[in-house]
Amino acid sequence: MIGSPYKRRSRFTSRTCFMLSLELVVLFFAIWRLGLSVLPSSTNEPTTSADGPVSQGLTRRDVLPTPTPDASAPVRLIAFPGASMSAPVIPAGRIQGSWETRHLGDSVGHLVGTSWLDEAGGNIVLAGHVESYTGAPGPFAHLFEAKIGDLVILREGLREEHFRVTQIERVEPDNVSWLAQDGRPRVTLITCTEWDNDSRTYQGRLIVVAEPA
Repeated sequence: MIGSPYKRRSRFTSRTCFMLSLELVVLFFAIWRLGLSVLPSSTNEPTTSADGPVSQGLTRRDVLPTPTPDASAPVRLIAFPGASMSAPVIPAGRIQGSWETRHLGDSVGHLVGTSWLDEAGGNIVLAGHVESYTGAPGPFAHLFEAKIGDLVILREGLREEHFRVTQIERVEPDNVSWLAQDGRPRVTLITCTEWDNDSRTYQGRLIVVAEPA
């Protein structure tokens, strides 16, 4: 276990609602600058210039509605009893060189471009908010309670796959190594941690890795 269970902050500010969105932008730019091949390329997505602006602080008006799910696609879910959570998994698409997470709400976002079950990249990267824009606990509010050996369950339709937590790390915001698509099957969960009242930002990221049981 790292840190402590989620504790609601005393005051809402616009900069704190969607810090995960901003940090994913920063991570993408870090990947771009370092030239790391951690994500598959896509010819259908716009390219990002090194001179392009990084997203500014978001407000409540920036909240996006949850997209209507594709009724023909199997429902995806994640269950993590040790972290007191069960939530739907929805796509967090890549747009303008980052991942869109503003619409996640109480759902967990699968970072598009990372693997899913049985795909060659191996690393399924899922991101979730520690706190919603209203100040309520997000789906990963209790990810801090994870312990080595805890069960993580992914469901897609009638299929169910079990994973066990093998690694729990606190990392710097610019650490992109956990995105690597190296063919090793695993689930990587990420959320923000170490809220700093002075800077009004999260100072770290909590990474929980689970491998097939």
